[in-house]
Amino acid sequence: MNQSNFPIYPLLYAAPISFYANWFQYNGCMDGFENFQKQTHRNRCKIYGANGVITLSIPVQTNSKKVAMQQVHISNIEAWQRIHWRSIESAYKSSPFFEFYSHLWAPIYEKKYSSLWEFNLDIHHVILACLQSNSETCFTTEFIPLTNGDYRKVYSSKKVHPHSDEFPTYQQVFSYDKNFEPDLSIMDLIFNLGPEATDYLCHLKV
Repeated sequence: MNQSNFPIYPLLYAAPISFYANWFQYNGCMDGFENFQKQTHRNRCKIYGANGVITLSIPVQTNSKKVAMQQVHISNIEAWQRIHWRSIESAYKSSPFFEFYSHLWAPIYEKKYSSLWEFNLDIHHVILACLQSNSETCFTTEFIPLTNGDYRKVYSSKKVHPHSDEFPTYQQVFSYDKNFEPDLSIMDLIFNLGPEATDYLCHLKV
């Protein structure tokens, strides 16, 4: 199989809704040989808390040298997993489907990881389980130069999806008295829409 003919995706931390809409609609391969990029969703995700959008960031051990995603090590000096899970619980414990899915997510934040790739991959598998997807994930076997169907440069945590203002609204935990926040982490969609999340993704303009 010529993997350069397929869309190439990065493996992200509980990726944005737009990522999974794109991945579901076009499929492709995830790249573990790309260089880790700082300030992106590779080690950051955004959730919606009582005081607004919260960025959860996984601390990593990096230096000035280029490091392939599969070689990035997590810094476990701080109890970041416990902090992240408490933030997720606080944000979504009153959502319609948190209790239904939380047993799949909680173990990820209890297991100790040294590899960012392994943590993100386990999160990805949980997401697919929540979305009831039986599709297998394709992975690159070597670094592939930039191609036309390339999404490795797209998902910076500082950039807004160009069509996010057109994303259909859905009821979020705190949107009763706050504005709707589009394109957060896929967990926002899963905990709020449950089984309807997949249909939302398949009809989203990406």
